[in-house]
Amino acid sequence: MTNKQSNDEQQEWLSGITVFLIRDCELAYLDTFRNLLDHYGFNVLCGVPIEGGQQQALAQWLIDDEQEPGKYSSSGSLPVFLLVVQDVHPVTEKRTSSNVPEQANNLRVLIVKAAFKSTVYRGEGKEEPLSPIHCSCYASQALEYLSTLIPELIGKIRAAALSNNAAFRTPYPVLADLSKEVCRAKVELVDFHGTEAICKTFRPGRERYLEREVKARELGAPLPEVSHLLEIGPHYLVFERYANCMEHILSPRAPFSRHGLLPIWTIERVRAVILHYRSLGYECIDLNPQDLIYDPCQGLKIIDFEFLQPGPNEIKTLKGNYAWYAVPSLFSGDLPLSARQSSYRHRWFPYTGLPRTLCLSELPRPLLAMVRSVALVPLTLDGLRRVSWRHIQRFVRN
Repeated sequence: MTNKQSNDEQQEWLSGITVFLIRDCELAYLDTFRNLLDHYGFNVLCGVPIEGGQQQALAQWLIDDEQEPGKYSSSGSLPVFLLVVQDVHPVTEKRTSSNVPEQANNLRVLIVKAAFKSTVYRGEGKEEPLSPIHCSCYASQALEYLSTLIPELIGKIRAAALSNNAAFRTPYPVLADLSKEVCRAKVELVDFHGTEAICKTFRPGRERYLEREVKARELGAPLPEVSHLLEIGPHYLVFERYANCMEHILSPRAPFSRHGLLPIWTIERVRAVILHYRSLGYECIDLNPQDLIYDPCQGLKIIDFEFLQPGPNEIKTLKGNYAWYAVPSLFSGDLPLSARQSSYRHRWFPYTGLPRTLCLSELPRPLLAMVRSVALVPLTLDGLRRVSWRHIQRFVRN
């Protein structure tokens, strides 16, 4: 193997590696931190305690790393636990100048640190420290920590990282990247044996989300709204591609609103889909308007069922469904971070223009249309809050 090949392989497995150093005062939040890492797509490759001698060796490193004021407070207790994590899809920071030293090779790490800080110091009146946890910021620093603290585990960590990277590779030629946050999976337009299709490749360890997508197609086979699968792989799914013309059917539209309202017939079909799964003992958790697309030839389609999970029992009513109501605290399955609060007011009302109560039962369309005309007033006011007075003046002039 040439030096270039060796460097390329090292860069491949190290590119998504981050070493977190956890102090004694943060050990009580270790499970919370692991949950945050899981939510944002990280895989924990290794977790070991830091011995006394190693703690002293770290002391100078932490001081040297505090080049930005307040980036991390090394005063107080030294780290006692080490977590090695991997992000197979790191969000790289664009450097504005070659003279600026590299500070972080994955912006997702900064998001996790901010979320952990908010969790640890939530509700406390005292001033928060700028950062409660320390981590490596770039690949060479991560390798330095590994080589000093756990050199005997580098081979195992490297093998696991390369295996995860291989599992996350797209199995077909990519035509376009359609991904958003990529916390659980990436979504791409691919060439599927000469036909354009959608490939959803799941992060390693997130196979349960893939299984729910497959289960949703099995249970929802009678429903024309459920998108079709073309292939099921060990870490990926290939879906039929649909033209999305949803913007063309969203009407009426309140002034200053970002979008129009869903046609009443689409609300009726969403009701039918949620009720279908509820009658089978499943809940469409996290179903939201962004999961709906409209194909002029194939009609309304629902494209995301990652959080479809068994509910308490088979239910014949929409009241209390987990798509429009807050998920009960006793539910122990996977949840998005916002699921404990009711999502209807913020996620569905701007698209339905109807109070949730009126969506629970079949009502005459003229009655619903009349209610929606009244709802344009609060939707307009919400839109006004998002725009500046200058935009309003321009709107009036034109």
